[in-house]
Amino acid sequence: MSRKASLTTEMVVQEALAMVQAEGFNSLSYRGLARQLNVQPQTLYRYIANIEVLQIAVILAFLDQVIATAQAAVIGMSGREALLAFARATFEFSRQNHAFSGMLHLISQINDQQAIREKILELREIPLLIMQRSQTDPQKIKQRVQVLLSLIFGFIEFTDVGLYADETAASETLIVDIKAIIPDWFD
Repeated sequence: MSRKASLTTEMVVQEALAMVQAEGFNSLSYRGLARQLNVQPQTLYRYIANIEVLQIAVILAFLDQVIATAQAAVIGMSGREALLAFARATFEFSRQNHAFSGMLHLISQINDQQAIREKILELREIPLLIMQRSQTDPQKIKQRVQVLLSLIFGFIEFTDVGLYADETAASETLIVDIKAIIPDWFD
């Protein structure tokens, strides 16, 4: 087991993230991660204090990827076009990374959610900024962003449970539904 000497916390988290993206959050265990890293399970405690700390680190890394994807999708856009691009990018990221739904479920089981909440607020900041460019009522903006995120995350969950067997249709249905909801959001 020679990788021990060159192992870092970042490497442990990245390997755990790769496992989760390939097999889902339920696959994440110290024993399985140690096997992937070619070390003894107890070696991981030098880098990650416990399984919850590892789960949090993986969720944060996963959310960083969602945020980067969503930000890249809205560059150069504004208004309705940017909100639709945000929704599509977030939904399609979830389709390419099937662990997204498992991540949402796992968050509710984490005791120390502060860092996760902050990261989710960072994701929420993207549509919030889009809305703030054309609207001034902070309460309406907050409500509309909440509706948008609830719709996106709901579609992710419904698709994962098979409500939309054709994922292409699900993506288009999401966009059509958002267009139906937001026609007066930018007037």
